[in-house]
Amino acid sequence: MLANNSKVLGSTATAHRKSVPDPVGFWTIVAIFWTVYAISGCYRLTPYNAHVYLAYSMLHGHFDLIRPPSHFELIRIAGHDYVAYGIAPSLLMLPFVALWGLDFHQALFGAVLAAMAVGFWWSILGSLNFKGSERAWLTALFGLGSPFWFYSGRNGSTWSLSHVTVVFGLMLAIREIVGKQRGWFIGSGVGLAVLSRQPALLSLPLFMGMLGRQKTQKREFILAHLSFAFMFGGLILFDAYYNYARFGSPFDNGYRRLILNSRDIGPCSWGLFNIKYVSQNTRMYFLKLPDRLPNFPWFDPGLGGFSILVSTPALFLAIGADYHDRINLLALCCCLTIQGVYLTYYWSGFAQFGCRYAVDYLPFVMLLAAAGARNLPRWMLRIAALAGTIVEIWGIGWAASKGL
Repeated sequence: MLANNSKVLGSTATAHRKSVPDPVGFWTIVAIFWTVYAISGCYRLTPYNAHVYLAYSMLHGHFDLIRPPSHFELIRIAGHDYVAYGIAPSLLMLPFVALWGLDFHQALFGAVLAAMAVGFWWSILGSLNFKGSERAWLTALFGLGSPFWFYSGRNGSTWSLSHVTVVFGLMLAIREIVGKQRGWFIGSGVGLAVLSRQPALLSLPLFMGMLGRQKTQKREFILAHLSFAFMFGGLILFDAYYNYARFGSPFDNGYRRLILNSRDIGPCSWGLFNIKYVSQNTRMYFLKLPDRLPNFPWFDPGLGGFSILVSTPALFLAIGADYHDRINLLALCCCLTIQGVYLTYYWSGFAQFGCRYAVDYLPFVMLLAAAGARNLPRWMLRIAALAGTIVEIWGIGWAASKGL
């Protein structure tokens, strides 16, 4: 039955591509959302553009930064300065930094990646046979009615760009897994996500569990897996080399060094990951509400964040998803495992709106929200999209008033 469902998905996706030119819809969505994200704040240069500096250094043949600003988070070893952030955003901007150097506009680049992620989501919805207003509302739910708008459009900082790149990579991979299932495309997307933020590795079971299910010939099935392994494995091997070249170990990305050396923040005696953090993080991710204010805007989100149940109304639509469907069940597993890792982490983020780590599994939340929207009254999708958009407008306005 699952195999038959996969064939139906493939046939409906093909039919949809014939009736509506996908490139036209895709690039229209990209243009619209890039404009929205640019206007939201990304038109300004960000001082936190460490990814540009890393790309610039790689173009000069090394991984230590060339004369980095003092406000960067850096790991200094033997007179060399390194960053602990994932390398994927810097890889993507290499050709542009080659042209513009350190003047390259990281924030606008992040807005482009974010807009393309929304375009990928639009294409995914077409492959899943969503049409008309339902497709438009689901696109708005992701692009405007989720924390993705805030982290795509507010400032384009190094931290925001890392989350945007995860979503970009995962949406690219999901677009292929429900579409043509080209293994090298899927491997590239998942690899970029992992090279941006490592917990994205926990999404691998979804892509391996769905890859090749539309292939009718054994040769096509094998080729899809081989091309996936080639692209994904190549990116992981490069990341291992990147770590080894900096710190002498393929498994040392420098993040632990950065945290333990920080004067501002640092884990308690339990370490970076521990089951003892679950209780406090559960309160943050699910129970903490914005603080009340006596006057407009009546609520203060605070720099420490608040519940994803408030910041992400799409979560409520996921209740209606059919979890007998393999892709929905695997998407749920991705959400739970990635969130599970963050529940055991000593830190839930700062200078954030909502909980920024939860953005890393947002593509899977959107898959479940779309599946739930099929089975729930249409007004629930519209309410979720509108409520989420109002929350994001509030967040962007709040951040602007704080100078974030």
